[in-house]
Amino acid sequence: MPRLLHGQIITRQAFREAIDEISKRNTNPLMFTAIAPGELQDFDFLFPELQDDPANLLPESTETRNNLVRLGATMRDTTNNADKFGDSEIPAAYTYFGQFVDHDITLETTSATPAQLVDPNLKPLSLDTIQDTLKNTRTATLDLDSVYGLPAPRDPNNRSKMLVGNVTSLNGEGKPLLRPTGKGDDNDVPREPRSDDPRSDRAALTGDPRNDENLIIAQLHVAFLKAHNKLIDQGKSFSQARRILRQHYQYIVVHDFLKRIADPQIVEATLKYGNQLYNALEEPFFLPLEFTVAAYRLGHSMIRQAYDFNLNFNTSGEEGTFPATLGLLFTFTALSGQIGNTQTGETDTLPDNWIIEWENLIDAGKPFNKARRIDTKLVEPLFELPNLQGRPEPGDMSRLAVRNLLRGYLLRMPTGQAIACALQQKFPERYMPVLSSEQIELGANSQEQVQVLRETGFLERTPLWYYILVEAAALNGGLHLGPVGSTIVAEVLIGLVRRSKDSILRYRRPWKPSLPSTKPNTFTLADLLRFAEVLA
Repeated sequence: MPRLLHGQIITRQAFREAIDEISKRNTNPLMFTAIAPGELQDFDFLFPELQDDPANLLPESTETRNNLVRLGATMRDTTNNADKFGDSEIPAAYTYFGQFVDHDITLETTSATPAQLVDPNLKPLSLDTIQDTLKNTRTATLDLDSVYGLPAPRDPNNRSKMLVGNVTSLNGEGKPLLRPTGKGDDNDVPREPRSDDPRSDRAALTGDPRNDENLIIAQLHVAFLKAHNKLIDQGKSFSQARRILRQHYQYIVVHDFLKRIADPQIVEATLKYGNQLYNALEEPFFLPLEFTVAAYRLGHSMIRQAYDFNLNFNTSGEEGTFPATLGLLFTFTALSGQIGNTQTGETDTLPDNWIIEWENLIDAGKPFNKARRIDTKLVEPLFELPNLQGRPEPGDMSRLAVRNLLRGYLLRMPTGQAIACALQQKFPERYMPVLSSEQIELGANSQEQVQVLRETGFLERTPLWYYILVEAAALNGGLHLGPVGSTIVAEVLIGLVRRSKDSILRYRRPWKPSLPSTKPNTFTLADLLRFAEVLA
């Protein structure tokens, strides 16, 4: 697949060229062929009826476009994570598990270019253009497409196993060059060799190239590869190992991850009474734009500026250690950086002093980093997003909040108020308030943000992505999504699990995990990491 940075899109032409290239590579017996790229999937609207009335959408004007840029500029978190009140109770690892899920179910392809998104003359696409040209290159059924899909290679020594890459040993004798205790060489994603072409230089051989965008998601990808291989070591065939891993992954999505980020009562109601809003079993199948463009972008506000990554890179202040800033997590990948800096030099694979210690990021018995609250602010580095050369993109291209708001405008997202009203009618028994102007102001990040909301009319017609975030902040203190966000995210993720051919929700009796866990009849992300032997 072409190499894409976060938030970028892929043109149809580039996708077809990538498929041709993968097909050529597939003559290599080391290349894995279990999931070949298939038909493009559709995107569409959960609430198509809202498109009939312009009052349900943001006004179409240059002024609206400019006001979205203004609003995005106010969504900057200037606390540098020093404000502990800004932390949620969700372990930081789930921010990147959410990103892993996103990469597994959606990769947008369209005829537009990223530069067009920040064009001063940006206008919403027509409904026909969106429905006819916007396509999804992922299978979108939570089947670990991003792990098993091409060009992910098998292990040449055992074709039932997935190939895991080796780290580069620095032979360090002190911090920050030490290898974390107990970590072996097999702790990187498999990679292409060095190349003068930045599009392929040390590129990760993963089903989705974005899983090498930052070090935490790359190390999570390694954990899934190792979990598959451990199942093979236990005597499972390839297809058995894939099915078992898929099902435990689905269980984590529904019963662990989803119940942390969304209202648990809404999740349980969706499981008990079935999907009332989104039927993923219907044909033609589509992935809802209200989910991909707005509601599921909640994770952007959960990102920290710095992490306690391992014994070398943390916020302890000990001699020889450095904070694992978001910038460094980008730098030590091949997609967002150059796998190295002036301290280590550029290496062919991940340097061994950057192997993750997951106990710092997940609830596993010791203090851990927590995700930031779901609210209307994003950390500073997300206003300085890099290009393939590791340098910040120019202007608004580097500001993720601005890009999210403009993408919602481009793709005709209904306002948050219109969606809330529609959900009130669909779920009359459910607490589903339409936020008042006072509630929106209460959930806003700053007085500057409030002022922009007042001056632009966004208090009455609120961009959907912003509405999802401010709803979480105003109604739940940012600890989890509000009722609108929870309903959309729960309906879609549970719906996608129902559609999977290995679905855990298709059994007459409740499906139960079979892999080891710390508590009976359950399975969490921490349990998966322990099974993969990457968490002590």
